[in-house]
Amino acid sequence: MKTNPVSLFSMVAGVILLSLITGSEANARTWTATDGRTLEAEFVSATADGVTVKLANGTTRTLPLAVLSAGDKEWLASQATASAKPVALTGPFAELVTGDWALSELEGLPYAFFGPKELESGRKYPLLLALHGKSDNNENGKQVGGWMKTFTKPEELQTRACFVVAPLCYQPYGATGGGWSDKPGDQAIALVKAAMKALPIDESRVYVIGYSMGGFGTCHLMAQEPKLFTAGVPVAGYGSSGDAGELKRKPIWLFHAADDTVVSVDGARQFADAMGRSKTFQYTEYPDGGHGIIGRVFDDPKVHEWLFQQKEE
Repeated sequence: MKTNPVSLFSMVAGVILLSLITGSEANARTWTATDGRTLEAEFVSATADGVTVKLANGTTRTLPLAVLSAGDKEWLASQATASAKPVALTGPFAELVTGDWALSELEGLPYAFFGPKELESGRKYPLLLALHGKSDNNENGKQVGGWMKTFTKPEELQTRACFVVAPLCYQPYGATGGGWSDKPGDQAIALVKAAMKALPIDESRVYVIGYSMGGFGTCHLMAQEPKLFTAGVPVAGYGSSGDAGELKRKPIWLFHAADDTVVSVDGARQFADAMGRSKTFQYTEYPDGGHGIIGRVFDDPKVHEWLFQQKEE
């Protein structure tokens, strides 16, 4: 059943009027709907589609932007401008925060890095470690796949701004070596820790995602550093049954295709069975798509939403 936006505004107003009997109005402001109705509530946050307000009883509600008056929309725009004051960064990562992908190297590990151009003062951002699949590529920058860029689109950054670091599993490790389970994996962990020291990163929201060899690497690094990584999304690659005991404690969403002829689905199913009793583990198996399901996975907004909801308590 669809709810009329103005009716929703009226319902929330009713709740707020009741809550004001015992609540405090210290930080409240008057909001006006397009039909002239008003309510008192504290501003919490806003997105491109709505505004979240706090009632006097401490609960929050989200109002569609469409129900708000022109005056309220102007006020929200002024708040966005005020909160977007640039942050003066220093250190080795400062010059990489450009609003676009930048290339660098840390102690022999080449990597690509993305940081939002305008960082809000006092705000901390999630960090996403993206691990590419097996490749004989040895040129930094080519490891940045389209699936990684789904996290850096302008519309995505409006609601889920984050830092993204995509290291290169250089040769011989990337093609014939041990991949992310070898030296580049250890270096990737060091890279994440270095970024966390230098940038305004939310330590409770450090994620790792990976495709194929990077999917195996996702599970391996999470098992190696369970206190570092909050959650992971491995695609067409999985963890070992031996790591399941440690990984059961972490939010993981595994994706695989039943007709994958490069990495057999049998291993994913076995890992899913080993993780079966975990309340934080999800397994999605596509009936088709072969080994190339990575785009389908990260083009899905639900995957982004799930990942960014994960937070260490």
